[in-house]
Amino acid sequence: MKLTRDIDLSALSAESRLAIVDGLLAIGIKAALTPEGTAQISACKDAEMAEAIEFAEAMRKTHRLVARRVLRQSAAPAVQGCTDAELAACGDLHFFADGLTGISGLLLRLFRYFETTFAGYAAHYAALDQHYPVMMPAKLLQEVGYISNFPQHVTLCSHFPDELPVLEQVAQLCKQPLSESQAAELGAVLDDPQHVLTPAVCLPCYAQHAGLRLASGEVRRLTMQNHVFRYEANRFQPLSRGWDFSVRDIVFFGSGADLTHLRADVMERVFDFCESLQMDVSLELANDPFFVDGSRDKVVYQRMGEVKYELLFHIRDREAPLAASSFNLHRDFYTSVYDIAFADETRAESACMGFGLERWLYAFVRQKGLDPAGWPAEVRRAVMATKDPAA
Repeated sequence: MKLTRDIDLSALSAESRLAIVDGLLAIGIKAALTPEGTAQISACKDAEMAEAIEFAEAMRKTHRLVARRVLRQSAAPAVQGCTDAELAACGDLHFFADGLTGISGLLLRLFRYFETTFAGYAAHYAALDQHYPVMMPAKLLQEVGYISNFPQHVTLCSHFPDELPVLEQVAQLCKQPLSESQAAELGAVLDDPQHVLTPAVCLPCYAQHAGLRLASGEVRRLTMQNHVFRYEANRFQPLSRGWDFSVRDIVFFGSGADLTHLRADVMERVFDFCESLQMDVSLELANDPFFVDGSRDKVVYQRMGEVKYELLFHIRDREAPLAASSFNLHRDFYTSVYDIAFADETRAESACMGFGLERWLYAFVRQKGLDPAGWPAEVRRAVMATKDPAA
């Protein structure tokens, strides 16, 4: 018997509604959102429906409890550059599978412009550049609680065992397109996954600096850019939400006071950059949209403690604004896990500034269009000054 239930989320923001429905999908509950803001839930068992209702009601209460706070908002008008359909048809976007998109030509040169800009910010703060593999031990994610809070995002890595009979079986099967049962047969012989594709660029740097002791007043400054992998179920959209995307992070270790000051400086610099480009953006207090374990206190803590701000791009035909950068104070979470402190054993804190490069690219062309003639002069000069080698 199919059970159904409607939950009214119309009093919440569009972003909160989407977050709650995504959370239901992540815990295995079928849910859909109507244009009016109602979550339509369906389940086969009473226990599933009870779990769904408990989750949705808890998150609805949380998202009503924590009010929206806008730190800064641009005066630029909400404009329509290109549409999603025009972007998809431009010839510089290449679709391989859900969540897997390539770029070339003018889009790639614009991507490099933002990439260079944010690398320049890291250099301004004298951040030491780091390079990490995209794969990491799963135990690292477990140490910081990522898998227990966000299992829906994690992409596990495995391989075939180094056993000749198994490898011969795999080679024989893969000589032709696989049936569903043959694909399952392949999956059954994989080794147990011990590694993951990184879901956050900065994660390796905390384990890398385990046991670090900072001098009094010192701020350790690091930067890294890498591919990031987060599975997003049915929400993939080219450039704005990918399974594989690129992020530049700037990480600081130091005192809470120093990191609060540095974060404010970075946010001001980034917002001024957006205003110089006449982008329609706002800088808002944020939180991770949901936690699978239903721990609403974490959401409230993030907002009340002002530990996370997001730079949101407003795009006229999108229901919710698009977050392309985040500015996070971690307090002593990572530094406690990895024993990072000052020489006098006072616990240090950490902060991370993140820039999602595909999202910046997407937001820019959706607001400014695909024709460089309509771009701000500084962007047009920088992008058009670079050419493809074969051009």
